[in-house]
Amino acid sequence: MMNPIFRPVMMLLVLSLTACGFQNQSFDMQGKAGDIGDAMEHCRKFMTYLIPENAYVYIDEASSRETEEYYDIFLDIHDDKESGYGQCRVDKKGMIIYHVIREFRQQGRSFN
Repeated sequence: MMNPIFRPVMMLLVLSLTACGFQNQSFDMQGKAGDIGDAMEHCRKFMTYLIPENAYVYIDEASSRETEEYYDIFLDIHDDKESGYGQCRVDKKGMIIYHVIREFRQQGRSFN
């Protein structure tokens, strides 16, 4: 015979684990293989995924550049308290191979 409290506790545990799983969905680092415009959009989406909802990402088109092997995409990132920049390196196959966010203090998915 099952303890009457066991079933509701198990239901809560399953629901909370399911909710946590949806919050921590990973970002697909593989994007569309195309030109620098595709790399910019893929990088912008990735940075938007990394930062809190109240922060904004703008592509720095003047600094972004293409080499033979990859695209270097630079972004301006800011919220109501801080500003900084980000960089993504996207290979010619559309895969993000490097990224960094500078001048933001991050803890998890929120800024300090």
